[in-house]
Amino acid sequence: MVESIDNAIQIAVLVACTAFAVNRALKYDSRSWTLLALFFGNFAIDDLYLVLCIQTVGSSAALEVVSELSWYAAYIFLYLLIRQVAPPLTRKEKRVLPWLGPVFSLGMAVFFMQWGSYASNLIYGILIGLVLFTALRRILDREHYRKQLFLVICAMVFCLLEYALWIMSCYFKEDAITNPYYIIDILITAGFPLFIFATRKAVVE
Repeated sequence: MVESIDNAIQIAVLVACTAFAVNRALKYDSRSWTLLALFFGNFAIDDLYLVLCIQTVGSSAALEVVSELSWYAAYIFLYLLIRQVAPPLTRKEKRVLPWLGPVFSLGMAVFFMQWGSYASNLIYGILIGLVLFTALRRILDREHYRKQLFLVICAMVFCLLEYALWIMSCYFKEDAITNPYYIIDILITAGFPLFIFATRKAVVE
């Protein structure tokens, strides 16, 4: 029951966010808003397919493949959004700290391989590692990315909350509001509209 309510709320928020981003993309002919809409839309598709996986008997494997592809695409569009609103500096600075993102992400991929497929977790590790690396580079060069900093932080916190959510899903199975999994998922849902405010701040329309 709690899972159904949680999924319904998140899907409703994502659909509303997608509609808003699409409206902005069309109104301003904006690539940034288009990428944000695609991020929201793919995440919404993923949620919808997960609901279908739960409710559909005999076709869950095929549905899970579509869900995985939608999730991969969502992280790709999030990475492209950061690159779009906060392009890299022409001057390259060699810093070690941003590499902690990919190292952490690949480490988590190895950790999750005990519950899921090697290939899927490796892909997640690469994609999320790319987002974290890109976000950390912008945060370290925050004097050059003042307007885009909120969006970059939103992306990094989102990825970390996703990892926390997956960890909770491995150890907590009860269908109760006190389950840490649902608490974290509520935080993620509440964070989606923040991407809209962050993009409005980062994009010159």
